Amino acid sequence: MASSYLFKYDWTKPVVIEPIVRIKPELGIQVTVNIEGENQVRATEAYAGAGMFRGFEIFLRNKPAPDVIMLASRECGICGEHHQFIERIAQEMAMGGYAPPPLGLETIMLANDAAMVYDATVHLTALGGPDWSSLFFKIAGYYPPEIYQLAQQTPISKVLEYSEAFPNGAPSELKFSGVTMRTVADIMDGLVPIIGAIWLEGAYVWRIMHEAEVLYYLRIPHPISMVPGGIGVPATVENLQRYLQRLVDGTAYAKKQVAIWEILNLFLNDYGNVFGVQAYYDKNFNNLGFAEMGNRPGNFLCYGQSDVSEAPSVTPSSTPVSPYDATYENMGAWGRARVVKPGLVIQKSATSPPELVTNSLIDINLGMREFVESSFYEDWVNNSEVPSEVSGISQDPIGNSVSPYHPWRKWTIPQPLARGYPFGSGNSQGKYSWAMSPRLVPYAGHKPVMNYFFNVEADPQAVMWAQVLQPQAPDPIYTAVYSSAGIEIQYNSNEQSVTWNLPQTISSRIVLPPELQGEIEIKYVSPWMLSSKLSNGSITVATNAVERMRARAHACALDAGGAWIAWFSALNYIKNGQTAVSRGNQYDWTYKKNTNTDVAIGVGLKEAPRGAQWHSEVIALGSGPTVPTINPQQIQPTTVNSGPRVTKSYSDVIGTISPYPLLAQNGGAGTFEEVIQGNPGYNIQGVPKLTVTPLEQWDGFEFAATLRSFDPCFVCGVHVVLPNGKVRYITLGAPIDLSESIKAFYKFAMRVK
Repeated sequence: MASSYLFKYDWTKPVVIEPIVRIKPELGIQVTVNIEGENQVRATEAYAGAGMFRGFEIFLRNKPAPDVIMLASRECGICGEHHQFIERIAQEMAMGGYAPPPLGLETIMLANDAAMVYDATVHLTALGGPDWSSLFFKIAGYYPPEIYQLAQQTPISKVLEYSEAFPNGAPSELKFSGVTMRTVADIMDGLVPIIGAIWLEGAYVWRIMHEAEVLYYLRIPHPISMVPGGIGVPATVENLQRYLQRLVDGTAYAKKQVAIWEILNLFLNDYGNVFGVQAYYDKNFNNLGFAEMGNRPGNFLCYGQSDVSEAPSVTPSSTPVSPYDATYENMGAWGRARVVKPGLVIQKSATSPPELVTNSLIDINLGMREFVESSFYEDWVNNSEVPSEVSGISQDPIGNSVSPYHPWRKWTIPQPLARGYPFGSGNSQGKYSWAMSPRLVPYAGHKPVMNYFFNVEADPQAVMWAQVLQPQAPDPIYTAVYSSAGIEIQYNSNEQSVTWNLPQTISSRIVLPPELQGEIEIKYVSPWMLSSKLSNGSITVATNAVERMRARAHACALDAGGAWIAWFSALNYIKNGQTAVSRGNQYDWTYKKNTNTDVAIGVGLKEAPRGAQWHSEVIALGSGPTVPTINPQQIQPTTVNSGPRVTKSYSDVIGTISPYPLLAQNGGAGTFEEVIQGNPGYNIQGVPKLTVTPLEQWDGFEFAATLRSFDPCFVCGVHVVLPNGKVRYITLGAPIDLSESIKAFYKFAMRVK
């Protein structure tokens, strides 16, 4: 138990946790709880309020369109390369399909997939990982120390008996930074920041995967090498060799990372009540423990990622797949050819499992809507400020109707207002956030399948749900074989699983147990299937906080597979003398009319490390490097997740659309709001108190840890604003004064010295 607390908390009133910093945009959460006893506390209502306006959609207007590709990379010091990547796609589409040559595309993918592996590893070790370390179980006095004692008594070999992740055989022990780990507690110790063995070895992997990126992006953050139609860095055998050395180590670590999070997920969630965790919480807190932390309905959005220059062989062969060609008309086919497949997943009721509606990026694009009823913006529909060439867009490039609430027709009009406390009380319209509210209308075959819209989750959990359900799509995929690297991905929607192979990785720097050294298969099973199977049907969850961490580890390993596919493909092109990495020159860049108004439109969709990332463009017609943008629009994954409440119905091209009834009954809450307060229509309760901190000193750590499981950009600290207006800072969730933490760090550093 922590020895001192700076403030007492009055949880009879809504408490604001703000800001959860370094996310897009800055986020505050207002939480109301129900108290039935010292340890029987749950969130009942939550409001997510983004606290900063950045304005990129405004000041990128009228800039030379090719310059926007470079400017987009400056938007973020964490994932600027992914902004640049999808801005390139949007502009190549506006040029009518100005795709890079095969080697150029694979060179971009080498850098992209290294960036994905890097970022996932950073979160799992340094940003989100510490929330599940022994720091919070035995040092800071948060979670019950009895859980750590159970972890000390539980061998990892016992936990992995309940895992299906390693069909070729699971390890009985793991080694990180020279430390052998045999129990769950060893893993918790390894995740302690700065000194934990997992953290330290992870830091090496961050560095080498950034080095792999820089081989092709030249600079991180803010790369400078991508242009429409390619990349300005030649791929050479020497570069590929340097990349390979780093990819071997990164893949080796990714294999172990899957094991870490399989173990922690199975132990902490304890769906089968076999490790004592669920029994402890049932007895002392009257809840199921971590299995109830961060649940929400199974509504997910994934754009897929890792484009290919050679389409995979898929079954059934009738499913259209094609190499990336940057055209809108083929976007469904080249999206399905990606190593990570796209998908919109919807859960219709509490008792039915999530289902895949579509794996077509065209369908997903057509279904996107944005609303501002709770946001500090004016509605742009029928607003005279919107240029006619934007408001008049009524068709996509293949003639489908485009909603007035689609980003192609959206015009960003800030409306600064006081937020107030409680949220929304500071203005007559009840607005409380600078985030807009993205919502998805399900489309299939380029037609809406219902007149409802859904708030969705965008993160690696969404990625893995989209993979396991690929056989349910109108254009189903059961297997995808990428022959250049010998990688086969198998999708099984009946058992909600996806299986893929990774090559042999033997390294003196990243030590693997014998079971993981050779070519192995990795299998991901959905939370719904896993929880139902282990609990004999008494527990079914679509996601929770620890499950998001497990999903990220698996997504990282799948991204490593994409890197191997790109590496072998690039090597083959060089061997065959296909050395071009870009096409034409800047005076060949021609933006072509492809809609009903005199503009060129395009959209770039891709998974970024934090989830589904969107850039759309409306660009003037013309050729050369000075053609201006008219309406650049962006939807970041954290915007998808943090978008505030939407309760109204709207007149749309498909008729009146409104929130899905089970979501409307929940106050139209957005994803971050829903994951804290729960959703009664789906029999999901709010996040419970799981820590042993006395109630008057409890700081709502569970809420911050739940949001951190999404990795909302770069969460490094939270401060709580009490109803009396006083501020209390939290560093990594520990209840310590910042000055004292700095002193403690220097004392530790001197001992090490």
